[in-house]
Amino acid sequence: MKYILFVFIYLSSLNINSQTTTIREYEICDEYLNKEIRAVTNSNSIIWDVVPETPYQVNSNTMYITFNNIGTYVITAEFNNGLCYAEDKLIIRIIECTETFIYFPNVFTPDGDNNNENFGAYGINVLDFTMLIFNRWGEIIFRAEDINNRWNGFYKGRLCQNDVYVYKITYKDTKGKQFTKIGRVALIK
Repeated sequence: MKYILFVFIYLSSLNINSQTTTIREYEICDEYLNKEIRAVTNSNSIIWDVVPETPYQVNSNTMYITFNNIGTYVITAEFNNGLCYAEDKLIIRIIECTETFIYFPNVFTPDGDNNNENFGAYGINVLDFTMLIFNRWGEIIFRAEDINNRWNGFYKGRLCQNDVYVYKITYKDTKGKQFTKIGRVALIK
């Protein structure tokens, strides 16, 4: 997974002579070190800062940053036009994780726009993973044995129709306990 955290920084009170500061905290696992995080604002006139100092890039209203070490990082987005001031602080704690966590989206859009193109589980400390995707007739149309292997919506070389598909996922946690999850995912072109 390329992007692990996508945060919208909303600098809300941009009224004349106003001053606001918002602080939000996120805790993410060390498995996501060395992967890109995006912070997005509703303004292009932002001054960004990261403590401790960490390299980042800014494109228009989006900051791109990659953390390489466990620790606490503070990202600040500041707007100041002389008449008003707004500041949003994100405190991101990257911690060592030992528990198993797994998440299943319920929709994906393989429409070629490079956003949300594939379906698959996202997880931490997931072992012995298997995912099956079924069409409405119960036929297996996709199989993965690696949590990073995603279904792109194709079957036999053709993009499947807009529909709801059933998935069955089996995996073990770090203690060896086996789980089976059955759910539905909507494919929307």
